[in-house]
Amino acid sequence: MITNDRQYKIVKSQIEQFQQSLDELLKNTEGASNVHPKIFEASRNAIISQLRQLNEMVTEYESLKSGEVLVTPINSLTELPLALIKARIVNGLTQAELAEKLGLKMQQIQRYESERYETASLKTLEKIASQLGIVLHGDVQLAATNNKESLDVSKYPFKEMFKRKWFTDFTGDLNAALKNSATLLHWLFDQANLDSLQLNLNRQTLRTNKEIDSFALKAWYARVLIKAVHQNDIPPFNQESMTEDWFSGLVKLSSFVDGLQRVTDYVNEVGIRLIIEEQLPGTKLDGAALLVANQSPVVALTLRYDRLDNFWFVLFHELAHVRLHLSQHAPVIFDDLDTDAKGIEEEADKFALNLLIPNDVWRKSLVRFSPSEETVQNQAAELGISPALVAGRIRRETGKYHLLTNLVGSGEVRKAFENDYYH
Repeated sequence: MITNDRQYKIVKSQIEQFQQSLDELLKNTEGASNVHPKIFEASRNAIISQLRQLNEMVTEYESLKSGEVLVTPINSLTELPLALIKARIVNGLTQAELAEKLGLKMQQIQRYESERYETASLKTLEKIASQLGIVLHGDVQLAATNNKESLDVSKYPFKEMFKRKWFTDFTGDLNAALKNSATLLHWLFDQANLDSLQLNLNRQTLRTNKEIDSFALKAWYARVLIKAVHQNDIPPFNQESMTEDWFSGLVKLSSFVDGLQRVTDYVNEVGIRLIIEEQLPGTKLDGAALLVANQSPVVALTLRYDRLDNFWFVLFHELAHVRLHLSQHAPVIFDDLDTDAKGIEEEADKFALNLLIPNDVWRKSLVRFSPSEETVQNQAAELGISPALVAGRIRRETGKYHLLTNLVGSGEVRKAFENDYYH
């Protein structure tokens, strides 16, 4: 959703760029003998779909600013933040003007809106709603929970969750948190949309041979969902954008010094959210691929092993699930990649390996038979990728994880994502 004039100008510029791309595609490629018709059709449809979504965002913003659209009734408090943003635009107020009326700094309103008022207190929400002429009323339905165990603090790694500051509005110490644990757990799962969370957990796909702590897994999953839905300005997902060229561009980032820092923006551009969240004790997760409520895909990584080769393999494995397997029938896939792969997991493994280093190149590569640091670096340079990917594949295939330890980038991943990983 566009929330201010700056975003409006950016989206308008993106529309012009996509339209130029479409015009050039139609001019240079349509009917060309060297372009397969299916590739041409896929490229054209991807651009048209992106244009349609961007135009819808512009139309909505222009309609709100002109007063043609009225803010519709909401059915739950989770819909209130979006209603407040729309109401501000309908009232013809910029973020700076609303801030002035409330006696706040403009940056505060920008932060509230970017995080969909996650950190705003109820008193603040009421104040903003009143300023915008919104009358809040509704019914409260009280119902007893069917599963008291779901809020039993003894079931969860609660101290670790508190240490990671998952309960953002709570300001007390650990003892106070434990006394209010049921309320805090309820808040956590409510923020993650508890009803759909339960539904999704019933349809999860879990790759692991180990006994797993289902409560810790549920808490980790809720945390990932909350972080995902608060990532804003992510364009709508278009699966057709995940082309072979797109994957090739992503793997080549591995050769850049700042490649890890560029990964998030790269996957965001096609509508995929990337979440870094350390695993909780008892889960033994490398990552997960999942859908949030609006069917947008999310890739969540735990960085369980702090090595470059592992990061890129897990990332591509989860992206393989996004490309091949995620659906309404399989909305959540959790992965412990230390275990044997079967079915869709085996398919995702093969898909990832082939994208990182094409199988036809790998089969002919001499580095498989003479794996030294020099041959690994030469092969990586030839492919334009990080030596860690070549070294990691040799170690994976041979099972000899003591080889090439200087090339796999130990200790480089977590520090690159330190703001997300170290809480």
